[in-house]
Amino acid sequence: MGTERTDPLRVEREELPNGLTVVRQPPPAGASTFSATFVAPSGWSYDRAGLEGLARVTSDLLPSGAGKRSRVELARFLDSRGGSLGSHADPESVDVSVHGPSTEWEPLIRVLADAVLRPRFDPEDIARVKRQMHERQLRELSQPGERVEREFLREVFPVGHPYRLTGLGTSSALRRIGRPELRGFHSSHYVPEGAFLVVTTPRPLADVRRAGRRLFDDFAQEKAPPTPALPSVPTGPRAARSLAMEGNSQVEVRLGGASLARADARYPALFLANEILGGRSMLCRLFQRVRERHGLAYHASSDVQPMRWGGYWHAQAGTGPERAQKVVKLVRDEVRRMGEELVRPSELELIRESAIGEIPLEIETTSGAHQLALDVAYNALPDTYYLDWPVTLRSVSARALRDAAQQGLSAEGAVTVLAGPVPR
Repeated sequence: MGTERTDPLRVEREELPNGLTVVRQPPPAGASTFSATFVAPSGWSYDRAGLEGLARVTSDLLPSGAGKRSRVELARFLDSRGGSLGSHADPESVDVSVHGPSTEWEPLIRVLADAVLRPRFDPEDIARVKRQMHERQLRELSQPGERVEREFLREVFPVGHPYRLTGLGTSSALRRIGRPELRGFHSSHYVPEGAFLVVTTPRPLADVRRAGRRLFDDFAQEKAPPTPALPSVPTGPRAARSLAMEGNSQVEVRLGGASLARADARYPALFLANEILGGRSMLCRLFQRVRERHGLAYHASSDVQPMRWGGYWHAQAGTGPERAQKVVKLVRDEVRRMGEELVRPSELELIRESAIGEIPLEIETTSGAHQLALDVAYNALPDTYYLDWPVTLRSVSARALRDAAQQGLSAEGAVTVLAGPVPR
């Protein structure tokens, strides 16, 4: 077997006749587990008006009983096979994943197919998931960290934009969601067209293809729903917004705006710009200046959320109410510097090599490697994208980094939202 069949940084894919794309990734050397994920065009941007929250409720119910197995029976079966089943929703899609020993490939991949194609939607499970969703809605309104994220997205994106909402809906919409609505959404959004079956396994692509054709062929319909409209995101200066939430000791700060899509050619430069600004390293500027040098915040970082249709970025910090305005100014100054000044060669080299060093760590486990394959598959990146990632990052110049920051980390038009015991 050649290196292309055993390197986790290389994937191979094939589209089946029904439109489903199967993707195979080799596991890390010595791994005894496999991971498989079905990705469907069924995120919460597809929620119908008046039924906000439907996509997330549907997603949460998929691991709660499938095929002939109730929730308890399914849990016991997974436990007996050493497997786990879960789902995750975002604005664009839903991931349904199974993980377990490679020796249990056959029974566990069947469980994934049942969860995707034959969810039970038992009444007691619907009631439980809706109750949990309502609790999340309450936390979103009452916890500063979740409240500031909710209001930040509403400030950045206009009404009707896929990224404006968090998918939790409202209590009134939640009450209207029942089994008919769940079955209708499932049949029209869990479809093969535009969907992916990504498997990290030592088995060859031919086995993955056969499993896809045999187990993932019983869809209610094949055509994917139309992509939601993408209204223009407002630009220009924005007034800061403060949300007074008494009874809390910490003010949560968010500053950010719209950003680049994952497949944008400028993304590698944007990735490095964010790592320098406030990424994972303790050497990043926000951590060093806001927290270490001035001692103004409990935490300070930044993040970029690139997706298929676009993305957004935000810098975040948690601080005391008497220091909130100083923190906002320092954060905004650092963001502005990224788009105006060239990064010093020594700083760029240090952060770049640190980021490159993360890749070997990612592929130490099956689940870590699997996330890379999902990224490549969903965003239509080249099969050798992560194999070439070090070379790509080393080719990013300081000028390219600055230009990417101007587009994807722009201080101009960035919104600022504060939540907590904000001083008058």
